[in-house]
Amino acid sequence: MDRQDRINSEVNYVGNTLHLNFLVAGSTYKMKPSDQNIIAISAAADAAAIIVLPSIAEACGKFYCIVAPTGAAGGDISVYEKETGAELTTYGDMDADDDWAILYSDGRKWRNVAIVGVA
Repeated sequence: MDRQDRINSEVNYVGNTLHLNFLVAGSTYKMKPSDQNIIAISAAADAAAIIVLPSIAEACGKFYCIVAPTGAAGGDISVYEKETGAELTTYGDMDADDDWAILYSDGRKWRNVAIVGVA
């Protein structure tokens, strides 16, 4: 995470869970392969924040849980693929309260293991 990302969001760990609090609309966080549990909150307006998954190869064999507990009350959290730079199809937009997704990288593509409320 670069200096501007640190200014635009508050980042801290509780146990092994990364807590992201996006403070500025349009903020982006690029996940490390070790960022397997994330709770992301945004108080900004619609399309407020982007989380970029680690590369499929780096994440091979790992599960990732991303939770957006306040999507309806705050801003959307969008999940993007590193390789394509595009939002994940069907489950990349977290815009309702308590949206969450569990993703798995098989080394070739991202697999949807479980989702709730993500459109």
